[in-house]
Amino acid sequence: MRTRYSLSLAIGLALLAGCSLSTPVPQSAIQAPAQWNTSIEASVWPSPEWWQEYQQPQLADLIDRARTGNLDLASAATRLLQADAQLRQSGASLLPSLDGNASGRRSGGDGQSTGNSFGATLNASYEVDFWGRNRAAVQAASANLNATRHDLAALAISTEAAVASAWFQLVENRARLELARDNLAAAEQVLEIVEARYRYGADDSLAVSQQRALVAQLRANLPSLEQQTLQLRNSLALLLGQGPEFDPGVLPEMDGIRVPEPGAGLPSELLARRPDIRASEERLLAANANLSVARAALYPSIQLTGNYGAQSSSLSDLLSNPLNTWGLAAGLTQPIFNAGRIRAQIDISEAVQQDALISYQRAILDALIDADTALGALQQARQQYQLQQEATAESELAFELARARYRAGAITLQNLLDTQRSFFQSQDSLVQQRAAWLQATVNLYRALGGGWHETSDQVRQPG
Repeated sequence: MRTRYSLSLAIGLALLAGCSLSTPVPQSAIQAPAQWNTSIEASVWPSPEWWQEYQQPQLADLIDRARTGNLDLASAATRLLQADAQLRQSGASLLPSLDGNASGRRSGGDGQSTGNSFGATLNASYEVDFWGRNRAAVQAASANLNATRHDLAALAISTEAAVASAWFQLVENRARLELARDNLAAAEQVLEIVEARYRYGADDSLAVSQQRALVAQLRANLPSLEQQTLQLRNSLALLLGQGPEFDPGVLPEMDGIRVPEPGAGLPSELLARRPDIRASEERLLAANANLSVARAALYPSIQLTGNYGAQSSSLSDLLSNPLNTWGLAAGLTQPIFNAGRIRAQIDISEAVQQDALISYQRAILDALIDADTALGALQQARQQYQLQQEATAESELAFELARARYRAGAITLQNLLDTQRSFFQSQDSLVQQRAAWLQATVNLYRALGGGWHETSDQVRQPG
């Protein structure tokens, strides 16, 4: 009768196992604007391989190498494996546990008959998830796994953008170095003219010294640019997981790099596209599930246990032996003296949930402002480059006219020096401004979440 009552109680509790203390997920009150605060009109999001838009095979190759060689990505991948193992460990709590042992003995001797005896015991236990505690723990582990997966995607986007940015800086620095060498050669040609005029008495020694000073200054700028080239190359090597022996190969001309026009879509769509937002959202779900776990700890836990034992003098008769025994029992465990600790854990979980909600709201605001700022910066960078092109064209024309007039004796050397410096600085500014335009596109791609999009197999549902 006692066993029958325990069995009935266990079955009744199992039928009610669908009951749970689920906690509603708090909602963020932040709403995305209807449109971006910029005049750029675009409705198409970047493609997953957004760097192909620059039409530079070398850049595409470097990003592919960074995907497999970057050490930060490798470390993040190990954290993903840890989160996956944690989910599988949590999911095991929803299944019964089964233990078994076996024994054997041989007896006889001293004229007695020899015999063999075998024994086996099978023990099973199962916790009825009456309040949904175990399932909530699995949901928390699943959300943490998804958050870790989104973290890996966000880090991959940041790494890709960092490689593109470092490569553009390297191309820019090489262009500035070549330009500095060309300007030095042009200044040396002017110096030859000044020295010729000095020899014929058309100029004094002051003019020669002034032009020599300009040549010396241009020559002194070269080592700094060469050192920057070394630093940028090593920074790029680090992103690829390589050492100082890294060689990027022959760099292209700055003017040969296509400047794309990234699409931006709608602001509301950004919430589903940036993996860092998705990671914050998943952490909010995990904190919410952990709060359910903490609350369920206040209520009793129901344990079902059973055992099956058999003894036989022959292994073949083990399962058919009439000495087989079995038992089934249901146990109820209720926390009494540790309720204060449990309630403190509930308070901690509630605070963690609120912190996760604030982090989620902050992630949304950061993403919206980041994308809007990047869109405006791209527009300004394009306009500044176009204006700098006009200024450089005028500076080049002024320098050619000044050099011709100085050769003819129509102007002083000071006028020529002024136009030289203006033209050289304008050329250098044009290179830097084109690089800034390219960097603005990289920043926008990163702010829009690259070309990342979530597929159905990227989200593991709790079992």
